[in-house]
Amino acid sequence: MGSEFSRRGFLKAAGCALAGASSLAQNKTWGAPAGRKPNIIFVLSDDLSYRDLSAYGQEQFTTPNLDRLALGAMRFTQAYSGSPECAPARASLMTGMHMGHCRIRANRSVRGQDHLTANDVTVAEVLERAGYATGFIGKWGIGLPGTEGVPHEQGFDFAYGYYDQLRAHGFFPHYMMHNGEVEPHPENYGFNMPRVYKHTGDKTGEHDNHYDATGRLIPDGVSTSAKATHSENLFQREALSFIRRNKNGPFFLYYATQLPHGPCITPNLGAYKDKDWDQKHKEWAAMMTHLDESVGKIVALLAELDLAKDTIIFFAGDNGYSHWGYFGRKPYTDDPLFKNKGPWPKGKFTCTHEGGLRVPFFAHWPGRIEAGESDHPCALYDFLATAAELADVTAPPTDGISLAPTLLGKPDQQRKHDYFYWENGTHSPHAQSARRGHWWATRSHPSKPIALYRLDRDLACEHDLAKDHPDIVKRFEAIFAQAHTDSPWYINPGETKAQIDTKRERARAMNGMQVPTRANTVIPNS
Repeated sequence: MGSEFSRRGFLKAAGCALAGASSLAQNKTWGAPAGRKPNIIFVLSDDLSYRDLSAYGQEQFTTPNLDRLALGAMRFTQAYSGSPECAPARASLMTGMHMGHCRIRANRSVRGQDHLTANDVTVAEVLERAGYATGFIGKWGIGLPGTEGVPHEQGFDFAYGYYDQLRAHGFFPHYMMHNGEVEPHPENYGFNMPRVYKHTGDKTGEHDNHYDATGRLIPDGVSTSAKATHSENLFQREALSFIRRNKNGPFFLYYATQLPHGPCITPNLGAYKDKDWDQKHKEWAAMMTHLDESVGKIVALLAELDLAKDTIIFFAGDNGYSHWGYFGRKPYTDDPLFKNKGPWPKGKFTCTHEGGLRVPFFAHWPGRIEAGESDHPCALYDFLATAAELADVTAPPTDGISLAPTLLGKPDQQRKHDYFYWENGTHSPHAQSARRGHWWATRSHPSKPIALYRLDRDLACEHDLAKDHPDIVKRFEAIFAQAHTDSPWYINPGETKAQIDTKRERARAMNGMQVPTRANTVIPNS
């Protein structure tokens, strides 16, 4: 579905629709002031655990700015990411495609760190057609420099941050990408990133980060500690500047923060400096505080510019539970202190269970979206269709369904998904999963039988009911066949090693390997 849809065809069709169609504003009352389209901000957190916000049940640390937003927002209690890991989740969000159709289906294809192409249509391009200024700030991960997938070639007027998702593991960058150009940060040269990587799994303390008596980080390897610049602070500078430049609106800001993705490190331990916790727990809580403060600054600026009533803010996590990966614990075990996993089994990198896919998701628009909880099942790939409807612009065909009716008090007009679909994942490259109604079906490989669970009675998916419901299993078999289209570069469920090796050889022959780099290596020539 996604790969066959022409960007050129969409742009032409959208132009005709804008020229000839009567607008939603004339036919529906969505709550926006007459003549003004809402500003749209999407804050995507990185590896946020389900209960990392105090509004979602965290008891060991607080996130007051995010709590105020969440408690004044519509909170979707059955929200799913498009994928259980970073890159495909972001591609799904941007293009509105699930993993059976999305260009990006895992963190790596046989070509390496793969990218969107000129045929993909992003939400930024859709909103650009509606007259929006469009800005991306943060971690992109779906188009390395020099490819068609870079954000400034995917509909964003302004793009700033890490294009390479592996570079985004570092918080003191040697450079940022700014509309495709390198912006050097020599104040961070020499930062000892290899030691920080070792800090993740180290239990001896040998590779710990160093903090002074006040709890401030002493960046390892830089020439002048006081001048070292943290990436989140760079993102904040650019986000506030983008909003100020475009205050007359409308604007779309995709703020894809790195926080709280590991390795664990923070500019300031703050209120957690003297806690009776190990260092990583102090750092994780402080990273959440840093994220919370960043969102608080955006909200404060909207209030200062009198834009709060004209701005809808979406907030979500990008994938399921990953906290264990930064604390050296057995995969998918809940944290004994923070207890932030949520009730679902498994977590990041696997699509076989909800734990890899369930995410916090809420939408805040004062005076227009009623605060409370919605149990309407949805996926982040619904965002493109939702944004298009809010902006009164034609959207391309996607796997998503607009949530605007639910958001704006018209649930009787809300269309529902027949099913949700996922495949792939680093820990389950041949897996397929789907949800339909209260049923969850999954298989680890097309050659394996489908396991069937009833979510409303068995949230932990402990009781396989496949033998009792062969008719439902058959329906899911049809969904798995219907929802998947083959990818030329990613592993398709059921492919043999020989088939995958042939893909790799074809990529090498085409000189098509996209080679990512670890954080803080060299500045590229581009």
